[in-house]
Amino acid sequence: MGSQSCLAAYESILVSARQMLEAAKCGNWDRLVELEKSRSALVEDLMAQETDSVWGQHEQTQKRELIQDILAADEEIKILAESWMGELRGILGSVTAERKLLKAYEIP
Repeated sequence: MGSQSCLAAYESILVSARQMLEAAKCGNWDRLVELEKSRSALVEDLMAQETDSVWGQHEQTQKRELIQDILAADEEIKILAESWMGELRGILGSVTAERKLLKAYEIP
C-alpha cells in the first residue's frame, strides 16, 4: 500500500471516528458499537499493509495530523462513554437497592 493509499485509509478512519463521536453525543451506543467494529476492520487492513509505505515529509505531516484528529475524537468518545457508564451504574445501583428493599419487606 502506497503512502497515498495509507493516507486515504487514515482519512476513512477519521470519518469513522467522527461518526462514532456523533453517535456518542446522541447517546446512540448501539450505533457506536457498530461503527467501532467497522473502524476496527479499517485499522487492521491499514496496519497489515502500511509497513511497505515510503513517506515523504509532507505525507508524514498529513499522517500525524490525521492521527491527532482521530485520537482527539477518541478522547471525546471516552469522556462521553465514561459519563454514560456512571449514569448506568447509578441506575443499576438504584434497581439493586429497590430489590433489596422488596426482599427485606417480603411477607413469608
